[in-house]
Amino acid sequence: MTAAQQDQAPMATPGCREGETYDVVVLGAGPVGQNVADRARAGGLRVAVVERELVGGECSYWACVPSKALLRPVIAISDARRVDGAREAVDGSINTAGVFGRRNRYVAHWDDTGQADWVSGIGATLIRGDGRLDGPRRVVVTKSSGESVALTARHAVVICTGSRPALPDLPGITEARPWTNRQATDNSTVPDRLAIVGAGGVGVEMATAWQGLGASVTLLARGSGLLPRMEPFVGELIGRGLADAGVDVRVGVSVRALGRPNPLAQWSSSWTTVPSCGSTRYSSPPAEHREPTTSAWRQ
Repeated sequence: MTAAQQDQAPMATPGCREGETYDVVVLGAGPVGQNVADRARAGGLRVAVVERELVGGECSYWACVPSKALLRPVIAISDARRVDGAREAVDGSINTAGVFGRRNRYVAHWDDTGQADWVSGIGATLIRGDGRLDGPRRVVVTKSSGESVALTARHAVVICTGSRPALPDLPGITEARPWTNRQATDNSTVPDRLAIVGAGGVGVEMATAWQGLGASVTLLARGSGLLPRMEPFVGELIGRGLADAGVDVRVGVSVRALGRPNPLAQWSSSWTTVPSCGSTRYSSPPAEHREPTTSAWRQ
């Protein structure tokens, strides 16, 4: 081996088995990682995809798909009640077991076999484990068995790891055992009371879904309105619709702390501009290091 080749050769990682070399190594098998793998394979490259949880990522199992599955029955009933001749046919209450069962089918009961088969079908190699960078174009994957294997990429390592929920730094938040976007979309028990802090897309979707499923929802927005990244009229329309559905919408508020007056009491959120609200569960925003815009307590 020449000196130049020695300089380019990967350094061995102690306790790690040297694995194969691929043209491209993709970290994360969510929608972006799947798209990268598909394009790279279409170009004739040898591809490895590393995933520590479910192939398909948040969108398939804890975000886009389950949230829409929860919303659809709620919106269908709401729409029918607005139509003359149809509203008379809407009788009784929503069947929450049916809603949750349908949601579970849409996420394949959190079984990623079908999407894992898709990875194999395009000719890529799926490697399950926790991947981390270990040098230029080098990834170490730690498998559930504890075994570590090093992968080398000839051309590139593509990082498609997405984000994780970030909890705002509030007194009492740890004791409140907060919901994240995962519990808000995979839970199968309707809370009596739900306080959602943050009125972005996730906040208004979850307020709509859980109010329709039978929870008493309070939606708290720090700014002057809902959906701050959109045109003001959009937030106004959504706010009126939520209020008509029974959601208690409050704007211009900030949460200071969480706590229980006594061990058997419901959780209480202390606000800066309105009285305390009795509630019991807290859900964080769906993205790491983003502004904490969506949070919720449940009872």
